[in-house]
Amino acid sequence: MRERLLKRLYRLMDSPQGAVLGGLFYGTWALIVNRHAGWPHAGVIAATHWLLSASITYGSVTLMRTLFWLPRDPRNGALLSAIGSLVLTYTLLIGVHYMIGTPQILITLAPGLVPTIGFASVYSSLLLRETIDPVWNLSLSRATPALVPLQGGRNARA
Repeated sequence: MRERLLKRLYRLMDSPQGAVLGGLFYGTWALIVNRHAGWPHAGVIAATHWLLSASITYGSVTLMRTLFWLPRDPRNGALLSAIGSLVLTYTLLIGVHYMIGTPQILITLAPGLVPTIGFASVYSSLLLRETIDPVWNLSLSRATPALVPLQGGRNARA
């Protein structure tokens, strides 16, 4: 039961549908929080936040896989994967919201903080588990050949 739930969660996190659903939620929140700026501006903020959230969620999977394989040790890869994706995500979100003039940047981003940290932690942990336990294989078979380690030591570079 637990394995099946983890596999479904992993596939949802790795899919465009999961990214679009997450983006829709955060875009709606951005619209509500920034409605005092006027509906046209709030609509631009919401659409921008939806597009950013969906793109970042889907793109962060590739980024996290890439960062995971950089260090030799899988544990360091998991740590780099989680921290690197969070730094890039929030640098991009804060920068774009600042450029479009979002009046409530911190409140706009607040509800996504815990799920984003959770996403980065869980996905990195799943990558680590998959590397340590070769029987539990979900994404490496679908990963780009450049990201799959060569035969050799643990977490060997491609």
